[in-house]
Formats: sequence, structure tokens, C-alpha cells
Amino acid sequence: MVYSKRIPPIKLKLSIDNFNKLVDMLNNMTEYTDENIANKSSKLKDKLLRYSVPLTSDDGENIIDIRCYQNEIVDLFYILFYGIGDGMTVETNYYEVLVKVRENIKQERMTNE
Repeated sequence: MVYSKRIPPIKLKLSIDNFNKLVDMLNNMTEYTDENIANKSSKLKDKLLRYSVPLTSDDGENIIDIRCYQNEIVDLFYILFYGIGDGMTVETNYYEVLVKVRENIKQERMTNE
């Protein structure tokens, strides 16, 4: 049987400060009321602490190289969304902006045809 080494395709490079913030946020989310989010947070935190690679960049800055699969990035996005969503106030309804932009694109396509 041939052994194949599959490297996760998504690569992130974070500063030490941003890595600490990310892991701390994941650690805090392990206590979240939604059990699914709490479990995913715990698994991602453990993965980051086990598989992330500390490196020194060409300019001498210490960075952390993180590799993720697509499904892990999706999970991370949802966890971040839930983590920051509770204490955040949104002043602009970006949904309405999105709808207007999409309508403009549709109109432009119709006039160009």
C-alpha cells in the first residue's frame, strides 16, 4: 500500500499576537451554549496547538504557520461569527446594500446584452 501525505491546502500565517487571540477565542467558545459550536471549538483549538508550526520569517519576525482543510475553515468562520457576534452592533444593513449591488449588476448585464 502506498502512503500518501496529504497536506491541508489552506495556509494561514499569523503573528504570535493573532495566534494567541485566535486560540484564546476558541478556548472561550468551548464553553458556548451550543454544544456543536463548543465541540468544534475544542477540536480546532487542539488541532492548532498540535499541528501549527512556529517559524521565523525572512525579516526575523516570529510567525505561526497554520494549515487547514476547507471544512475546518468553514467551522472556524462559524465559530468566529458566533464569538464576535454577541457583543457587536451593526449600524449599516449590509443585506440591503448587497441586494442593491446585485440589482445593479443584473441591470448592467441586461443592458450589455
